[in-house]
Amino acid sequence: MHLLDSAKAFVHTPNAPAWTPNDFAEFVNSALKNYNSVLALARSPLANSALVSPLLVLDDVSPTAEERGRAMRLVLAWAVNRLAPEPMQYPLGTERPFVDPTWSDPRWWRYNILRHRYLEPLHPDDFIEGGRFTETLVALTGIPSPDTFFDERNRAIREVAQWLQEQHDTGRANAELQQLALSEVYQVLQKQQAALDLLGVAATFETVFPRQLLNKMAAIENYQRLEHALDYLVRHRFLLTEDAGSSLWLSPVLRRFIYARQPLALAKRRHQRAADYYTEQDEPLLAVRHLQQAENWATAATMLLASASELISELQSTELRLLLQRFPISKLAPAQWRDIQILLSDLLMVNGAHTEALAACRSALRVVDSSFYQARIYRRMGKLFEFHNQLHALNYYQQALTRFEIDDPERIDLLKDRAWIYILRKEWTLAEQDLLLALAQTPITIQQQADVLDALSYLCGENQRYTEAIQHAQAALALREGLGDMGRVAQSFGNLGILYANMGEYVHAIAAHEDALQVHRHLDNRPKIAVCLSNIGLAHHLDGRLQAALANYQESLTICQEIGLPLAES
Repeated sequence: MHLLDSAKAFVHTPNAPAWTPNDFAEFVNSALKNYNSVLALARSPLANSALVSPLLVLDDVSPTAEERGRAMRLVLAWAVNRLAPEPMQYPLGTERPFVDPTWSDPRWWRYNILRHRYLEPLHPDDFIEGGRFTETLVALTGIPSPDTFFDERNRAIREVAQWLQEQHDTGRANAELQQLALSEVYQVLQKQQAALDLLGVAATFETVFPRQLLNKMAAIENYQRLEHALDYLVRHRFLLTEDAGSSLWLSPVLRRFIYARQPLALAKRRHQRAADYYTEQDEPLLAVRHLQQAENWATAATMLLASASELISELQSTELRLLLQRFPISKLAPAQWRDIQILLSDLLMVNGAHTEALAACRSALRVVDSSFYQARIYRRMGKLFEFHNQLHALNYYQQALTRFEIDDPERIDLLKDRAWIYILRKEWTLAEQDLLLALAQTPITIQQQADVLDALSYLCGENQRYTEAIQHAQAALALREGLGDMGRVAQSFGNLGILYANMGEYVHAIAAHEDALQVHRHLDNRPKIAVCLSNIGLAHHLDGRLQAALANYQESLTICQEIGLPLAES
C-alpha cells in the first residue's frame, strides 16, 4: 500500500494552503497505485476534499470511509477516461481484446498505460515471457522503450492531475460525476429487485419519515420479504436510520434519481396515502406537501388556508410560503386562488419581498369581482407602496376606501395607514381627519384604538400640541397595558419620553424612558435596551447633567458594540 507522507495528507479546507500542481500529481500517483483498495483511497487527501462531494450520493454529511473510497475510485476513472482521444469501443468494465487497434495507437498510449497498469491491471497470465506489467504493456502498445513508457506514464499522471485540479477548483463536472455515482448505485440495486422496489416507495418522502409508514404503504402494494429488503437497504446505507430505527431518511440526490423512475400514477397514489397519514397525525405541512404532489390541489389549498394562522404562530411562515408558491392557478377555483394569493402577499411583505408581494396581489385581483375582496387587495397594494412611492400608495388606499363597507374593521387600519402617509408628507389636516374617522368607527378593537391614538399623539407632538399629545399617548399606554403586550407597552413609554423631552420636561422624560428600559430588560431585548439608554442619556444631556448622560451613553455604546447595532459613535 503506497501512502503519501503525513505532511502531504491533509484535508483540503478553505483554511488549508492551496494545493499546487505537484501536490495533485503526487496525490494522483498515490491514488492510482491504491485504486483497488477502497480503504487506502479513502485516506487520500483528495477523498476528503470537494472533489468527491458530488459523488457522495448516499450521505454527503457523514459519509463512511468506504463511501469516500468508492467516490475517489469513480473520480479517478472519470479523469483517466478523459485521456482517451475518442469514444471507447471497450470501456472500463468490459473485456478488451488484444486485437483492438487502439492498443498500439500512440494517441491511446497514456490511456492504455493508466487503465491497464492501475485501473484494470493486466492479469499475470497475459504477461509476456520473462516480463511483468511494464514489459507487457511496452509489447502490447508498441512503445519504443521502457524509458518512453515511463515518460508517457508520468505525462499521463500529470494530465489526470490537471483535470482533477480543474474540477476541484471549479466544480464544472459536478453533475456528470454525480450521475456516474448514481448509475453505480443503481446497478447495485438492480441486483436486489425487492430492495429497489421498496426504495421506490421510500422515494415518496423528501424528509425524514416513519418506518411504520413505509411498512404500511409497502404492505398495501403487497410487497414480499419486506423486512429482508428493508434490512438490506439500511445495512448498505441506501436508507439511513437513527439508533432506535423508528425513522428513516433517503438522501435527496438518490431520492430524486429513484423517484424519476417511478410510474407517475403510482407515485400520485403513494403521495395521497402519505397525505392521509399526516392528516391523521395533525401534520398539515407534510400533508399538504404530499397532497400537492398527488395533484389534489383543492384539498391541499383548503387544508393550508385552514392551518395558516397556527403555522404562522408556530414560526413556520417560511414553509407555509413555499407551499403557497407551488399552487398553479389552473388547478384552483377562483376563490381559493384569491385566498392563496392574499395570504402569500402578506407573508412576502413581512419578509420584505415587496415586488413578489405586489405580483401576488395583482394575481389575486385578476380573479376577484366583489368589492369586499377588491378593497382588501387594494389596501395591501397601498401598504406595499408606502415607503417608495407615497402617491401610488395614496391612490391604492383611495381605491380600497371606496370599496370598504363603512363598518368593515379593516377600514380602520386603512385610515390609520393613510394618515401616517399624510403625517410623513406633513399634511396635518388630512392626517387628523383620517385618524378621527378611524376612532369614530365601530366596532374597533383595543389594538386598533391604541395604534390610532399613537398616531394622533405623534401628529399632535409634531404640531407642538403637547397637552393633546400626552393625553393620546397615555390613553394608548393604558390600552396596551390592558392587552398585556409588554413590547408595545415599552414602546408607549418611549413615545411619552420623547414627548416630555420635546417639552423640556426632562425629569418626566427620563422617568418614562426608564419605565420603557425596565420592560425591555425584562424581555431581554438588547437592541431596545441600547436605544432606551441612549434616550435617557440624551435627556440628561439636554438637562445639563453631563456625568449621568455620559454613563448612559457609554452603557448604550457597549451594548451596541456587543450586538453589532449601528448607533452613532463619536
